[in-house]
Amino acid sequence: MEFRSGQIKAFFNTPDKTRRVFLIYGQDEGLVREYGKKIALTAVASLDDPFCYSELDATSLSDDPARLRDEIEAISMMGGERVVRLRNVSNAHAKLITNVLDADFSNTLLICEAGDLKKTAALVKAVNSLNFGAIIACYRDKSQDILSLINEILGGANIPVPTDVLEYLKSSLGSDRAISRQELEKLQQYKGNDTSPLTLQEVKSIVGDNSAESVFDVIDATLFGDLPKLEYAIDKAFFAGESAITFLRLAQNQLKQLHKAAAFISKGTPANIAVKKAGIAPFNQQKALAQIGRKTAAHFAQCLDIILQAEIECKKTGMPAETFCRRALLRVAMANRR
Repeated sequence: MEFRSGQIKAFFNTPDKTRRVFLIYGQDEGLVREYGKKIALTAVASLDDPFCYSELDATSLSDDPARLRDEIEAISMMGGERVVRLRNVSNAHAKLITNVLDADFSNTLLICEAGDLKKTAALVKAVNSLNFGAIIACYRDKSQDILSLINEILGGANIPVPTDVLEYLKSSLGSDRAISRQELEKLQQYKGNDTSPLTLQEVKSIVGDNSAESVFDVIDATLFGDLPKLEYAIDKAFFAGESAITFLRLAQNQLKQLHKAAAFISKGTPANIAVKKAGIAPFNQQKALAQIGRKTAAHFAQCLDIILQAEIECKKTGMPAETFCRRALLRVAMANRR
C-alpha cells in the first residue's frame, strides 16, 4: 500500500496496527527522517529507550545480515512494542530486507529510510506488495506544502505573516522539510509572546539559506575534527529534535568501518581497496580516505570506546543523554583534529 499525504496524517492520529513494515524514501531527506520519527513514536514513547527502540545503519549490515532479523524478533524486556529503524537504505539492500519479511512482526515495527528510489525499484515493489507493508514517497515540498507548514507553526503561534514575508518564506524554504521546520520554529521562538506581524527584515536576518543538510554533518565534523562545524551542526540537530542515541549509533557504525579499513591498510592493502573491503559505500569512499589519513586502527578503536562508553552512560546514569553525546563527540573530534 502507498500512503498519500492525507493517509499519512490520518495514520499519525490513528495508527493502523496492521501495518508493520514501512519504506520511506525520496529526495527530501528531512521529510524522510521526520516521517520515520513520527511513525516510530506511534509505537514507542521515546526514541531514547534502548529496550524498545533500535536504530541500525543498513551499510553496516553487510558483515552481519542476521542482525536485522535478530532485532526484529527481539522482545522488549519492559513489554510493549519495539521499533527497528533502518537508515541509509538503498536498492542494494533489497535482498537483505526481503529476506526478513517472513519474520514475526507481531511485536515490532520495521521502518526503512531510503534515498531517492524509483517506484519500479525492487525494494519499493517488495514492500508495496506486502499486505502488512506501506511505502511513503517524500518529494521536495511544493508551494502549498510550505504554506501548510507556515500556517502550522507561525499560524499556530498567532503570529501574523504579511504577504511579502510569506512570499519570501515560500521562496527560501522547501529543499528539506526538517530544515524548513527548524527555520520556522526559530522565527516562532524569536517572536515569543509578541503577536505583531513579522517584518521582512526580521525574517531575512533569522532565516538562513535552506540547503539540504543532513544529520551526517554532525558525524562528518566529528571524524574530520572540525570543532566549530560540530558545535554548529549538533546544536542545529538537537534543536530539530534529533536523538542523542542516533548520533552515537551513527558514529559507532562509521568508526567500525574506518577501523576495519585502517586495519587493512596496516597490513599492506592499498587504501582505495581497503575502504571497499571495509564495506564503505562507493559515494563515501573518498571522504573515508580523508578521514583515515595516516591514523591507525588503534586510533579508531579508542574513538569507538569513547562512543560506546557514552551510550552506556546514557542508559545507566539517568543524566541527559544529550550531555553525554555532546561530550563524547567533542572528545572524538579533538582526537581527530590532532
